[in-house]
Amino acid sequence: MAENTGILVIAEHRDGALAKVTLESISKGRALAAASGGHVGVLVLAAEATPLVAAAAQAGADRVLTVESPEVATYRPGPFTDAALAAIEAASPALVLFANSADGRDVAAGCAAHLGVGVLTDITALEASDGRFVATHPCFGGSVLVQEEATASPAIATVRPGAFAREDALGDPEIVPLAVSFGAPGLLTTVADVVCENAGIVNLEEAAVIVAGGRGVGSAEGFASIQALADELGAAVAASRAVVDAGWKHHQYQVGQTGKTVSPRLYIACGISGSIQHRAGMQTSEYIVAINKDAEAPIFSFADFGVVGDLFDVVPALTEEVRRRKAAS
Repeated sequence: MAENTGILVIAEHRDGALAKVTLESISKGRALAAASGGHVGVLVLAAEATPLVAAAAQAGADRVLTVESPEVATYRPGPFTDAALAAIEAASPALVLFANSADGRDVAAGCAAHLGVGVLTDITALEASDGRFVATHPCFGGSVLVQEEATASPAIATVRPGAFAREDALGDPEIVPLAVSFGAPGLLTTVADVVCENAGIVNLEEAAVIVAGGRGVGSAEGFASIQALADELGAAVAASRAVVDAGWKHHQYQVGQTGKTVSPRLYIACGISGSIQHRAGMQTSEYIVAINKDAEAPIFSFADFGVVGDLFDVVPALTEEVRRRKAAS
């Protein structure tokens, strides 16, 4: 086996760039490794890994393991799990970090089952003590924070996007190409085509700013003002469950307990009451701004800033002010 890297991050990437949660995980890994004198390794799976290796180096990886193959050009659980297990074997890490995405959870579970260890899922904090890793995991819609300890090695965890701060530290990592023998069962499925309904739209999990609409938007057409503000801010558009249930937006836009969990720097909630189910998906946002004409709406109890007013008056005025300030700068 190779020298212990301490921590291994299984990278995710989209459109030729490392995912935000991967960069955040590398930064957290560096902080943990610095305390123990260990190293941070990053596994990159791609048909062409060169630009992703450079991004991992920019983030401060000590070692980048690469698997370049047509078999990992598009996500499939079998080949990706085979590659992750090969990297774990090569790096012998004490901790393996995956993204808490559908793909990340899938591969983390496959690796854990094969290795006979557990998984710390959807973690929002992580500390090391006496060689053990203790993670914080929100439960019951975020109303309870549970601390969980990994009792087997390697510890495996999936990281919630936005949970850790990103701090680049340009390094000169060792590049380690891996030759992976992909299992035949995992190659039985093929990806015929990939269709992205929201191509060109800011990804919710990656967004630094999100403008969300709720039942108060009134209709699918009412989202025009939400979209206009998002466009000016370079933000992603999100929706509450009520909006999705009404058919005004696709489920991919839903934030909440039965939708996506996001942690942007700024979350602007327009016409959203702030039920516990919605709160569970966005309460870790750095700043929350609520716009609602109901002064008693629950969202005002946990928002950082609140505007009591009709969103169809407030949002266009806010959009115009953002536009004016951008033109003046």
